[in-house]
Amino acid sequence: MSKKTLRRTDLKNYMKILFVNNFFSSYGGAEKLMLNQADLLARNGNEVVFFATDRQPFAINSYPHAKFFTKFTDFKKLNKLDSIKVLPRILYNTESEAKLTSLIAQTKPDIVHCHNIYYHLTPSVLSACKKAKIPVVMTLHDPRLMCPGGTMMLKSQSYCNNEYCVKGNPLYGLIYKCRNSSLKESLISTLEYSFNRACRHYDYVSLFICPSRAVYNLAEKSGIRRNRLTMLNNFIDDHLFERPLTYAHKGYFLYVGRLAKEKGVHYLIEAAKFLPKNIGFHIVGSGPEEENLRKKASPNIKFKGYLEGDKLRKEYSGCIASILPCNWFETFGLTIAESFAYGKPVIASRIGAIPELVTENQDGLLFKPGNVEELSHMIYKLYKQKELAALMGKNARQKAEKMFNSDLHYKNLIKVYISVLI
Repeated sequence: MSKKTLRRTDLKNYMKILFVNNFFSSYGGAEKLMLNQADLLARNGNEVVFFATDRQPFAINSYPHAKFFTKFTDFKKLNKLDSIKVLPRILYNTESEAKLTSLIAQTKPDIVHCHNIYYHLTPSVLSACKKAKIPVVMTLHDPRLMCPGGTMMLKSQSYCNNEYCVKGNPLYGLIYKCRNSSLKESLISTLEYSFNRACRHYDYVSLFICPSRAVYNLAEKSGIRRNRLTMLNNFIDDHLFERPLTYAHKGYFLYVGRLAKEKGVHYLIEAAKFLPKNIGFHIVGSGPEEENLRKKASPNIKFKGYLEGDKLRKEYSGCIASILPCNWFETFGLTIAESFAYGKPVIASRIGAIPELVTENQDGLLFKPGNVEELSHMIYKLYKQKELAALMGKNARQKAEKMFNSDLHYKNLIKVYISVLI
């Protein structure tokens, strides 16, 4: 760990931050938050520089620093032999280290903020920061630093209550094939996890930003000291609070997110079978499970694909409530915050950070992960009790305005940066 001598006398008003993430796009929740943070920082007079792989499309066309980006490799498309050949690159990407070193030399940032760097950029970027004596903070968007599989799901099926790997034995991740139920992927993730622990690559990170108490507690269990952990809630765009609210709806429930096994959308598909056919469901998103989900879905379930902007806003505005049926360790749940901002209650799994966001019977309902019967009862309850759904929606909006506004996030984020610079 290192702290850098301040070079600017008025650091609170101006800072140059280098964001480091595998992808420079709105690929997932981590990327979405990173880009929103960058916009927030820039609006407040700071300068943000990005470093990533060259996977297209970019969030900014013709980005001037893209010449420094690391070559992207799609590991999922490699056969077993090629996977072995690229293993050193997965463990420690020397190209990332060299290119980030050059970018730091040219841009001279005050601080580096890492987001997701596993597998692609790798912790080699931390070596570049260490050589340049630039302090680093890192957001824990998922539990991958504590779990080789990255989801806290045993056998890629259900939550790992035993927390085997968190306690220091990553072999369980290999034995149970916890990475996408794949022996190859589980072997690689276990090697990567063990290699980084043995080499102590993450020791140079001054502060880990935890988006919830659940993440904070899990990180502490894994051996990260409290003085290297801090909590900072995610936030949502201010424009969501500017639109007039309507508690009217079009009679459907909404899921927004990636269509992957850990997101538990298959539970929603099953729950729909127990409900009257006039109750509709809209599923927004795409992912590896989309084809399987479509095959199992009843006619009252509509797949909308990936949406953003006005199309996504219309989906939120028209729903009774949103549903988050995940069975993995949800580190925050950005769609919960977004639903609250639209004045919509949330029905969600009682897992990870979700109980920190959803107050049961006030702004949403919680069910045991994987309990399809309980989920279906909750859906029917809000469908029949429209006044209750509207009241929960009002409570949800008030919570969002208080907890997830950008001003609060910006003040706390700057405090995090300053704490490692002085």
